[in-house]
Amino acid sequence: MKLKMLVMCMLFFPLSRASTISNNIIVVGAGYVGLVTGACFAQQPSNNVIIVEKDAQKLQTLLMGKVPFVEPGLDAVMNEGLRTGRLHFSSCIADACSMVNPNALFLCVGTPSRADGSADLSYVYQAAREIGTVLSNCCVVIDKSTVPVGTARKVKAIIQQEFACRGLNLVAMVASNPEFLQEGSAVKNFVEPDRVVVGVESENARDILYGLYKPFLKETVPFLVMSLESAELTKYAANAMLATRISFVNQIALLADRTGADIKQVRDGIATDKRIGSCFLNAGVGYGGSCFPKDVKALVDMGHEYWVPMTLASDVDAANTAQRNYFLNMILDYYGASIAHKTIGIWGLSFKPETDDIRYAPSIDIIAGLLAQGAQVIVYDPAAQNNVYNVFARNIRYAATADQILSFCDSLVILTEWREFLHHTPVDFLRLPDRVVFDGRNCFDPCEMTRCGVCYFTVGRNCYQSMTSNVA
Repeated sequence: MKLKMLVMCMLFFPLSRASTISNNIIVVGAGYVGLVTGACFAQQPSNNVIIVEKDAQKLQTLLMGKVPFVEPGLDAVMNEGLRTGRLHFSSCIADACSMVNPNALFLCVGTPSRADGSADLSYVYQAAREIGTVLSNCCVVIDKSTVPVGTARKVKAIIQQEFACRGLNLVAMVASNPEFLQEGSAVKNFVEPDRVVVGVESENARDILYGLYKPFLKETVPFLVMSLESAELTKYAANAMLATRISFVNQIALLADRTGADIKQVRDGIATDKRIGSCFLNAGVGYGGSCFPKDVKALVDMGHEYWVPMTLASDVDAANTAQRNYFLNMILDYYGASIAHKTIGIWGLSFKPETDDIRYAPSIDIIAGLLAQGAQVIVYDPAAQNNVYNVFARNIRYAATADQILSFCDSLVILTEWREFLHHTPVDFLRLPDRVVFDGRNCFDPCEMTRCGVCYFTVGRNCYQSMTSNVA
């Protein structure tokens, strides 16, 4: 009982004095995490925020009050910070530190995957060295980038080494504060978190972080304080768990297709179990984005490093790749050699709705697979077409509307469940000469589609297509 009370006190302690301190915050990196973090902190009157962005073109875009990527609500939040004078931008850490003495400095730089799946930490370590060469006051340096276990301690060692080279009698203070933002709802996730996780080594770092997050913490939202290593691993464990749910339901969907079951009915049957729930159990063409694929691979790599094989995470990654191949083969098997004479339309290019992010998006693999078999491809996405152009250029064509796809293509492939697609009815798809829809997101009712005369292929709900074929 005493141990339990100690843990509860550690997780939910009151820190009223920290919330009264005026904060100077520097955020390094203006990507999804950095820009959301800085703009949302700047909403608080007690905060003064400087976001550092080295990319000159992106910095110029930000200074004009424009967000360089699609994230609902972020433009309004960022411009409010600029209007109030609580949000600023700078091109380097040194200039930012010359403007203010920060008490919190967030590292929000990229950690892309290397070829072997490990996380590339060069940007993190470069930023740490720059911080060590310019920081001259007591400030907590906070790793908000997704980094392998042990990175925070390496960051601390790098900063401490730079302090020593300068003859500065200052102890580096480092914390880990993983982000749990979902693209498409990142602003809401930040200002209304379901939990805040911090890894710290000192009460001072703990107090500073609690003071920063207190305005966003409702009474029931836990502020979880733990070790640096535990905080770092928490991020990977969370993403791997969610990715596992997606790959699991996708494998069950494949079995449903073979056995004549309906994955929607199966999902409803298990989601009503309170121990399971419904989140991340929608069958489809697989997960993508900047987090799940990268973090699952990095977790597997960490397992190798520490001689603890992450076999389940490895299988999740393999299942996700297999899911894309399965869906692509569904299209190729239907058409056979005639695919080379077909024009295939694609609705949705981003890995999920409400974003223009195509990193690890299923659309990239599906398009490449269709082109390899000689098909002509026309695509439409309300946000991500410019990013896809940077990948395929003029090897594919780009429609101005979703309806243009129905007018100029033989069949349709749906890869992202944008809301504007859901407004269509089965009759609309009769405009397709082949009257075939391959739906990687299960957007429509199979019964209605088949009754209308549309040959409708889904993920895990193809029993309806089989029943129609048998009747015919």
